[in-house]
Amino acid sequence: MPPVQGRSAHAVISEPETQDGAALAATFDLTTATASELLQLGVQNARSGELHAAADALARATMKDPQLADAYEALATVLLALDNIEFACKAKARAVGLGYNSAADWELLGDMFVALGQADDAAQAFGTALALLPEAPPALEQKLRITAEASSFATSHATAPPPGLLSLDDLMLADEQTAGDDIPAIWRRVNLITINPADNPHTAAFSDLTAAFEKALRSLGITVHVRSNEVGLEGVNLLFGAHLIGSQESADRLPPNTVIVNLEQLRGFNIADRPIYTSLLRRLAVWDYSRRNIVQIESLMHNSRVTHFSIGYTPEMTRALPGQQTTDVLFYGSLNDRRVAILNGLQQAGLRVKHLFRVYGDDRDAAIADAKIVLNMHFYEDSIHEIVRTSYLLANSKAVVSECGPDTEIDDDIRQAMVAVPYRDIVQSCVALINDEPRRRALERKAFEIFAKRNQPELLRDAIKATVLPAS
Repeated sequence: MPPVQGRSAHAVISEPETQDGAALAATFDLTTATASELLQLGVQNARSGELHAAADALARATMKDPQLADAYEALATVLLALDNIEFACKAKARAVGLGYNSAADWELLGDMFVALGQADDAAQAFGTALALLPEAPPALEQKLRITAEASSFATSHATAPPPGLLSLDDLMLADEQTAGDDIPAIWRRVNLITINPADNPHTAAFSDLTAAFEKALRSLGITVHVRSNEVGLEGVNLLFGAHLIGSQESADRLPPNTVIVNLEQLRGFNIADRPIYTSLLRRLAVWDYSRRNIVQIESLMHNSRVTHFSIGYTPEMTRALPGQQTTDVLFYGSLNDRRVAILNGLQQAGLRVKHLFRVYGDDRDAAIADAKIVLNMHFYEDSIHEIVRTSYLLANSKAVVSECGPDTEIDDDIRQAMVAVPYRDIVQSCVALINDEPRRRALERKAFEIFAKRNQPELLRDAIKATVLPAS
């Protein structure tokens, strides 16, 4: 593998020099300078060839503002020039997580992982780069093939990773100790809890979102513990699947530092027939992704401690999902009459249709990879867009056709990331998209580009700051 090249460098570093770094540094105090000023200083030092001074200024910029993507991108470029691959990889991973996520950025990150001997992470990065391109460059395909083979070999021999090498998890925590000054003390530890009854396989549906939350919270400097059926007394419990709690006694034992994460659509959920769940929605703080749900909870439960949260992107959501796309339309989920009618209509139109139920993990991912279109339909006619489901698809550059009627609650950016049409137009929209490959490929790229702008750490930071917990 050739040496890592900074071909995805922050553009301003290569621009003509206008003022040397020493002169610029004299104009302000490094300890009181803003993140933007430190970024400017670092860029000027880099242009002047003062790479160590540039790295120092840019590192200071990231500490001042852990969300300043330009500073991480420039720092990665400078550290590459200094042949410090390990910390360049940290900085590049942060830049990718903050929006520098083009195919070239992912390929460069993959090259860094290769230099560090991390085949698993390199294969994931190269696979993501390929997913973002309309045509697969042979050189990039070869990189993916080589790293995937190396990853398989390492896994089959079950060898421990070499000491000192960084995992993708470690890289995404690069700024953990410098972030979180505005995070309330009780939120410095979060327990991500999933209620997981032994006879219910559908709790696996929470795994994509909880994994994204875990990474996002850690990037905010929060200590995260992932648990099943067990809450903690310290920190805050973010509880998924609370509607599956089987007894009032168990519900009553949940401590006041617990936040119910509601992902159910209350209008069709028969909430009045769920006394255990309603007792929790009345007593504890609640997070909900739907403003329509929030109005209902506040009204029906007389609970003012309900906070809106948005579902966003973390790089770990993007997987290498290579597939031959032999399926025209994939739909996964439970069936009712309105959904069956659409699937029958698609088959009658001559499309190859696949339906999955109770299928999660690798088997579901393989079906997604093999589909040209993934279809999203409401279970209820008057519905909320199923962002919990479609977010994973958008993060993996899938062309999504989604039911979207006049009463559907959906964010404008998500609407633009897919083909959003009324129920009556679903079949003809799928047929048209299958017959127009250039449009479909463009939609795949657009889906990722739009969704990747949703910064999950910042969205969770906003929700945390707005949350009011009940008194102990």
